[in-house]
Amino acid sequence: MAAASVFHRVRTGSKIAAQYDQDGNLIQVETREDEEQSVKLAEILELLLAAGYFRARIKGLSPFDKVVGGMTWCITTCNFDIDVDLLFQENSTIGQKMY
Repeated sequence: MAAASVFHRVRTGSKIAAQYDQDGNLIQVETREDEEQSVKLAEILELLLAAGYFRARIKGLSPFDKVVGGMTWCITTCNFDIDVDLLFQENSTIGQKMY
């Protein structure tokens, strides 16, 4: 039996986008979006804007970059000493985002 690709069947509410891995090879990534997720993202971005994080308005940034960048900005702005290593880089690969 030949192995079938998981990308032949697209789930409802999903879209497949072309992305590139670290070697420049084309890969397909399935993303799922639902209404609740969109509402929560809008609420989070609204809170970040109210706090003064205006990079949340930049259309070119992904939702992940906006939220993580906003969280990092909020922690930095608080001026409290915390014992955590925070490294945020825009346009990171998924492997870099996970670690």
